[in-house]
This record gives sequence, structure tokens and C-alpha cells, in this order.
Amino acid sequence: MTTPIAPTPAPLPLFYKAPVLLRSQDHRAFGVRAGTNFRFAAGAASIPLTLGEFAPAGRTYPIVFSNDAAARPMVVTGLDAGGNLFVTAEGEWTAGAYIPAYVRRYPFISFEGEGDSQLMLGVDGASDQISADAARDGADPFFDAEGQPTERARAAMGFCQTYAQEDARSRAFSAALLAHDLLVEKSAELVFADTGKAVVTGFRIIEEAAFRALPAAKVTEFHANGWLDLMVMQLASQLGWQGLVDTAVRLRAKAA
Repeated sequence: MTTPIAPTPAPLPLFYKAPVLLRSQDHRAFGVRAGTNFRFAAGAASIPLTLGEFAPAGRTYPIVFSNDAAARPMVVTGLDAGGNLFVTAEGEWTAGAYIPAYVRRYPFISFEGEGDSQLMLGVDGASDQISADAARDGADPFFDAEGQPTERARAAMGFCQTYAQEDARSRAFSAALLAHDLLVEKSAELVFADTGKAVVTGFRIIEEAAFRALPAAKVTEFHANGWLDLMVMQLASQLGWQGLVDTAVRLRAKAA
């Protein structure tokens, strides 16, 4: 069986069905429900990753790059296009497994302001975490009685701003890898003790031969940018494929 892990590119960001800019005149009563449920990520076999997450994420997941023009860093969370091995039926993330910042940001998202670099806060209006009546539902409101952002909204904005900065760094890293032909399309042939072999496709990794052949000047440049360590971590994370296989086999046995 051959299965791509990356979904077909969509016009909306992964997970988001109806992103909307939060405005006090439109969303004065709105809020976000307390508690965390990760069911929205249950169908994602790969999830975007930022550079600062390579070390903690690489302990659990293989890190790859998307097979499109962006070559975005991703963690592999499943072995087929429709399943995340780390989200339980109850919507919990597997204990001890790193939760990517992209997941933790949801249902919030940032929008760029027109004509400047200022970011504005938005949410996925289709998320069941969003309440249209925070007072009635016991949710954390986005705006106070004067229409000013609450502490919860400010915290979400801070997280989104940090994420946007890290995402920009990640895009620069990917652009450099592409510019120097350091990525190669790859597939992973996996062996399951219960069902035989499967091949996972639809991703790229750093090509070791090209990495080792980098000119000295480029090695110095990459080192100054902190990219050499990231490249090593990405390659080392490929050992995580067997962990995904073991997790899949364990979950199938539990469900039988």
C-alpha cells in the first residue's frame, strides 16, 4: 500500500474552515470555551512545525518538508492521509508526545493589517471551541464591557505574534534549503508486524550527500544562522518512523 501523508493543498490553512477577524463591534459577546479538545487535528497525518520546535518534536515524530513550493517543515503524525495517531477518541493528545505550536494556536489565527506589518487577532468561526455568547456558556470573553481586548485575547494575540515570527524564520530556512538543492523527495517503506509493508510518500527530507558537499562559505553562513543543527536534527528524526509503526500496531491491537 502506498499512501501520501500530505493533504492536497487547500485555499484555507490546515484545520481552519471559517477564519474571521475579531472586531469588538461584531464579536463583543463572543468568547472561547475553557478546556482543550484536539478532535480538530484527528485527521491530520502531518502538521506544520517551526524551527524552535525541531528539538522537542524530533523526539517523537519524523520531521519532513512538504512536497510543494513552500517546502514547509512538518511533523509526521500519521501513516495515511486521514489519521493522526496521537489524538485519542476522546480528543486528547497522547500523554508525553509533543504538541506542535500550530495545534496549540488553534482556534486562534493572525491576520496581517493592510499597508503595514501589524497583526490582528482572528479565530476559526466554525470551531466548536468558539461561543457566540460567552456569558451564557461560561466561556472566556474576547472583549470586556468597554469593548477592549481581555487578558485571554491579549494572550492569544501574543502567542499568534510569536508564532508568526517563528513561521517567518522557518520560511527563510526552507527557502535556503531549496536555493541550494538540499532537499530530496523521499518515501518511507514501513514494515508492520500485523499487516505487512506499506509505503508513505509525499514529502521531502534533507539529502545527506548534498549537505556534506556544502562549500565551506555556505557551511559558515548556515552555522551563523543556526541552520546546521536544525539539519542534523531533521535527519536524526527519521529514526522516528519505527515509533509511528509501533504506535499504529498498538492502536490497532487495542481496537481489535
